[in-house]
Amino acid sequence: MNMIQVTSTLIVHRPERRLYYVPELTQDVKQCVMDGACPAALEAYQNVFGTYDEVGIFYLSDALREKTGKEWVIGIEFREGDDTISVPDNLPFMVLPASNVIIQDIAYQHELDEKLLEDIINYARDTENVRSSLYRYVNDGLVCAFPMGEKLRIMYEIQLIAEPKRIFFDNGDTTIEKELYNKAYREPITGYYSWSWMWETFSTYYMEGVRDYGFVHFDIKDFKMINELYNHQIANDVLKRITENIEANKDWIYYGARCHNDNFALMIKAMPEAETKERLVKFFEDVSTIPEDSSYEIFYRCGVVGMRTAMNTGDTVADCAKLAQSMGKEINKTEIHFYTKQMHDDILWGKQLKAYLDTALQEQEFLVYLQPKMDIHTEKICGAEALIRWNYKHRGLMSPARFVPYFETDDSIIKVDEFVLCSVCAKLKEWKEKGYPLYPISVNLSRKHMEQVNLSEHLAELVDLYGVEHSLIEFELTETVAYDNQKYMISVMNDLKKQGFLISMDDFGTGYSSFSLLKEMPLDTLKIDKSFVDLLLQNEEIEKIQIILRHIFLMVRELGIHSVAEGAEEQEQVLSLRELGCEKIQGYYYSKPIPVDIFENQYLV
Repeated sequence: MNMIQVTSTLIVHRPERRLYYVPELTQDVKQCVMDGACPAALEAYQNVFGTYDEVGIFYLSDALREKTGKEWVIGIEFREGDDTISVPDNLPFMVLPASNVIIQDIAYQHELDEKLLEDIINYARDTENVRSSLYRYVNDGLVCAFPMGEKLRIMYEIQLIAEPKRIFFDNGDTTIEKELYNKAYREPITGYYSWSWMWETFSTYYMEGVRDYGFVHFDIKDFKMINELYNHQIANDVLKRITENIEANKDWIYYGARCHNDNFALMIKAMPEAETKERLVKFFEDVSTIPEDSSYEIFYRCGVVGMRTAMNTGDTVADCAKLAQSMGKEINKTEIHFYTKQMHDDILWGKQLKAYLDTALQEQEFLVYLQPKMDIHTEKICGAEALIRWNYKHRGLMSPARFVPYFETDDSIIKVDEFVLCSVCAKLKEWKEKGYPLYPISVNLSRKHMEQVNLSEHLAELVDLYGVEHSLIEFELTETVAYDNQKYMISVMNDLKKQGFLISMDDFGTGYSSFSLLKEMPLDTLKIDKSFVDLLLQNEEIEKIQIILRHIFLMVRELGIHSVAEGAEEQEQVLSLRELGCEKIQGYYYSKPIPVDIFENQYLV
């Protein structure tokens, strides 16, 4: 059915819970809920702690129908046996038994009514039965529908055909069993549980001793600075102290794991947001310094998924937590961000974009814009940066902020990177044939792209398809990408240099810029971030900013590296940068990013 689309499917375990429902079971009330409204009796309980989902329409199982005499009710699920939560005592309730369920998010067209709702439930259920050999639909089981505007969440009971089998705890009897267990589920630096172990706790759907839970994912801000300022042993000791702190807080942390690098995951007791934050603040304070240097303060970036969302997202809960974690952008401060519905919508949006990416490429919806780089002394063009734009479904340009961050979470961004590169090469080939002057054009190289095997050879092959000189292509890396896994990144840069490509570092000055790395990296260009350039318009401490920039420009020039200042919009900034020793400008003062044909007519013809 073209008007119905299943956008996500998850298997989760629902514990025993109470369903409080309204006694006025009329078709008018049912249609009201389908329209997105909430019955007055339940309005105060829609988003309170202790509920498992939105107000829903519950089509009861045969057993509950016999017990209550009702075929369907409208209500909200609450935690069972928790005297600390607020419940609608004036309403009747029934106890729903624990069960495994499928939760599906459905996108649909047209107005939701009784007939469309029935069609959606049947379509979603039948589609899943065709696709899965892991479970079967319970014919007389509970089915729930949660209308949410233009979306609908369907939940129905299933029976697992085969329970997942795994070694969960370290209880092997033989040395070989323990060795295998440690290799599979413990990471070597701290000896603590790994993400593989944590992930399999979700794939069991039911966890011994855990009724419901929240989820936490966090990392250490600028952890690599500890490695650089001290040594690897001290940095590893910090990781070990975090695992020890997890074990010391077992009264509210069910399970913990070190995922990778300085990233950790926690499955925690379900608590109201204020209590969760209070406990996490204390947790981070307990491991906020280095014993060898008490003046060095450790800061964390943390994402939290509350019980209701965690229970509805299954083994994808880590994606939700990481999204909340990514909101932490402040320096020298521990940040705790809670996952929201808007973030959930963003995840669905990201999935839709990725699913549509190949079609968009085939339909030629992506465009390349060029922003010129100008010689600050001659004020003549000396290059350009290629930037992606998307005429989404040919309805108008969509901001890169609406799609690039989603593509950067996986290999989707590589397709975008290579589209831009090939588009630039095609234009350079065309301009060469027309006899136009040619200038280096920079294209972005994402972190995911940098991780590809034999990257330099692959990129060289792409460029050679167009017969373009490698010296006309400059690959831009952000400062954070260059700083991650330094030895590997530097080796990739060296490989690109050997192929004759130019290398630039973008956004310099946005993080903990390591000047010592500049001598190691084979850079041709260093781009000063707009945030630095903007400070030249402020009166406060402008002399200090000028001193810093003057010495940066002097240092990179003596290292044989060119300098570009990004984001100059005012003449005052350009004059100041020229006097401080900057070589090139890229900013709105000279030109915003423009379509390729306009760039050609304005700067090349």
